[in-house]
Amino acid sequence: MPGSPEPCEVLVVGGGPAGATAARLLALWGRHVVLAVKPPAPGDADLPESLTPSCQKFFDLLGISSAVDGAGFIRSTGHSVWWGDTARVEPFDGGRLGWQATTARLGRLMVELAGAAGVRVHPASLTRDEVLAWPARFRVDATGRAGVLGRPLGGRRYEAGHRTVALIGRWAHPGPWPLDDPTHTLLESYGDGWAWSVPVGPTERALAVMVDPKTTGLARGEGATAIYRQEVSKTQQLARIFSGAALLGPPDGWDASMYAAERFTGDGWLLAGDAGTFVDPLSSAGVRKAMASGWQAAVALNTALSRPEMTATALDCFARRERQTYDRFLALTRRFLAMGAPSSHPFWTDRTADLDADDDRDAVRRAFDHLKGLDEVRLRTGDGVTVEPRPAWREREIVLEPRLVTPLVPEGVRHVDGVDLVTVARLGPACRQVPDLFDAYVRAEGPTDLSAFLTALSTALARRWLLPG
Repeated sequence: MPGSPEPCEVLVVGGGPAGATAARLLALWGRHVVLAVKPPAPGDADLPESLTPSCQKFFDLLGISSAVDGAGFIRSTGHSVWWGDTARVEPFDGGRLGWQATTARLGRLMVELAGAAGVRVHPASLTRDEVLAWPARFRVDATGRAGVLGRPLGGRRYEAGHRTVALIGRWAHPGPWPLDDPTHTLLESYGDGWAWSVPVGPTERALAVMVDPKTTGLARGEGATAIYRQEVSKTQQLARIFSGAALLGPPDGWDASMYAAERFTGDGWLLAGDAGTFVDPLSSAGVRKAMASGWQAAVALNTALSRPEMTATALDCFARRERQTYDRFLALTRRFLAMGAPSSHPFWTDRTADLDADDDRDAVRRAFDHLKGLDEVRLRTGDGVTVEPRPAWREREIVLEPRLVTPLVPEGVRHVDGVDLVTVARLGPACRQVPDLFDAYVRAEGPTDLSAFLTALSTALARRWLLPG
């Protein structure tokens, strides 16, 4: 490791979206941050990244929207999908635009912008012992799948039934691609896998096939290029679209299996982004998830540095949020895979087992119908429900706020659809009718969408957080 380690408040290891987000935010908030970034090496993969418009709010939070817009990334208008027995075009809501980038280009930009915010960028690949020995109050492992701390300390566990290898090739087309919108991300399911494609240049696209290593020739040691071409030929729409294009070289391969750490924090360290969890690329949410994790790491550490007595609470909040995010993505992935399964091949059955059937939308509708039929409301908190202080996320710090706490939701709940249920619980006993309750709520909290208010109220009744008096 060149030079002596620079003492700092926070050492962030890894210059991807999670690490660069955490480092830049902490520096903007006045913290002394060192960002250790592995120098690029020949042969490093530069993988395509599809960023949805939801990333915009993190670019705005980071203050880098203008720089991202000026970076020359392809702007995407949506997705074209052939999934199961359906074909559809999915433009982004409201005409918003996403981005088609690559890991290297996006990483270089975000590290540069972290440096511009005052982060000391340290070009080095650190070992676990070097990270733990660095003179810092806290250390953030944002090294992704490498997991410099995540592997030895986090207890990484791979998701059963989700072992997946991605084979990615670059293709060039001699003329315009046969697509109505060449900026789109393309998705297609087939008999024993699924494939996706994104543009990486004016005439080039990346095409990836997602396969199970146990059920392809990879397990038998067959050549990656032959397997890749064989898998591409199993598609229908993508095979047609790429029939006039040329593969520019052998495909890159990388492990795309889902995993989560058993521990996300420890004594002076935490795992951010893919160092803690990796979700199936099917969601196109990898970069957004990473930036969200980086923001949460920055908030948790800024809280711990500002108020040391909140350190345990802040780290626990971070770990709980990371686990909840992973569980949510796992459930969504399984549902979407179940929708696309064109066969009973193990690739699909392994990945759609144990679907979470806990969907209370019907219960919420029944609660709404019941609410409409009541002569008098006068809401009260449900049995065993209390209002207690619980940790809550703010832009820079974790604070304690009152929440409805139940045995099933010990971390508490405050808002549903933007409606403050603690305020509803406070006002409920004095209001005989829903219109009276809504008027009282608007006076207390300001203008509120009536539909959102009724949804929140019905949800609270369905889950028995609130009950008619």
